[in-house]
Amino acid sequence: MSEENMKAEEFCQTRRIEMNFRIAMNGIKYFVNGIAPAAFARDEAAKKAGERIKEGIRSLLLDVSTLDKRRVKPKEKPSINEEESSFTVDKIISLTKDYDYLGAAVALNDELHGGLLLKSSFMMVIASFDFLLSDLLHCYYEKYPKSLNDDMVLSLGDLRKCDDLNEAIDILIDRKIETVLFDNFANQMLFFENKLKIGTAKEIISWDRINEAYQRRNIFSHNNGIVNKRYLSHVGVLPRELEVEIGQQLVVSFDYFLAVYWEILAGGIVIAQNCWRKWFKSDTYDADLELIDIINRELLKKSIVTAGKLLLYSSEIETDSKETRYNLDVLLCQLLKIAGLQDNFTKKLVKLEKVATGNRQLADIAALKDDKEAFFEHIKNAAKNGEIYSSDFGTASVYQGIYSDPDSKKKLDEIFK
Repeated sequence: MSEENMKAEEFCQTRRIEMNFRIAMNGIKYFVNGIAPAAFARDEAAKKAGERIKEGIRSLLLDVSTLDKRRVKPKEKPSINEEESSFTVDKIISLTKDYDYLGAAVALNDELHGGLLLKSSFMMVIASFDFLLSDLLHCYYEKYPKSLNDDMVLSLGDLRKCDDLNEAIDILIDRKIETVLFDNFANQMLFFENKLKIGTAKEIISWDRINEAYQRRNIFSHNNGIVNKRYLSHVGVLPRELEVEIGQQLVVSFDYFLAVYWEILAGGIVIAQNCWRKWFKSDTYDADLELIDIINRELLKKSIVTAGKLLLYSSEIETDSKETRYNLDVLLCQLLKIAGLQDNFTKKLVKLEKVATGNRQLADIAALKDDKEAFFEHIKNAAKNGEIYSSDFGTASVYQGIYSDPDSKKKLDEIFK
């Protein structure tokens, strides 16, 4: 393979790693959004059915007396104290659930469809980040095989399975990566920072929150979600809303799931981008384009948490050109506009106007200002000069407000007809 083809293959590999991670994460979010409404609706109906069953059992226990008591005092209404009632109710419910009488087990189950959906999806999110780290480590050691420790050895049996030196190196790479990924999450991040010299943007990404999610995944897998000393010793200092005690059983609420999801999505993209830029420095232009595309897609979905973190990250990196920086600044203005941060939006827009040149950039400014008259004037000129195409409007978040208006869309169709 020529050096040029090898470089192209390596470049495609880094793009695929980042893309596969985003596809997996987007798939999980799409799945949750699609299934969650039905799951929670079913749970609500099941809870109501369960309460009716429990109430029926209680009424029977409190209204029916023993035969002996009726013979002695027929007019006296017997009573059962609350503790006895609760114990008896629980025993009956347990028996009912065991036999799944008329489907009552579903109605009386403590962990219903919504909880199981969120927990399983949460586990998939953590697994997606595991796969990302594994892919990045494989990419690193395949590009820099000399980074493997000289003291790593293979048994004679392993060597007999290898046809050549490359297969032996592949086995050593797999073992090295397994060693890294079997360590706890905090040490994995230290490995990327200290060994691979990859920045993790600690001031932007909450790695403590991601670490807590990893520890929660571990106790779901090994301790039925019940908090133990090992969990508390590994999570460190927690935000107040995440403080728990030994013996408490953890769950995955919808708010918790989203908080972890957005943090891991942004953190994964940051790690992948930094690896891309460090290992393939000649391809930073393509990394810039990919970052712009990702942020734009998040803004189209109104995902301001991920878009905001990635825009903060983009402000700290060196871009390949002034045009790239301008495009990122346009996206930042769009974020501030969506978030309703009017003062910050105005200040940033004023700075942007001073450097805007050409009809395409002036059209961006007009779109951000909701100045339709100026927007269409610049778009006509940009279309004549080949600066813009009709396909740009459905995929550019800065034009979304104008493109979603039927009258404006009709005008754009006329311009590009």
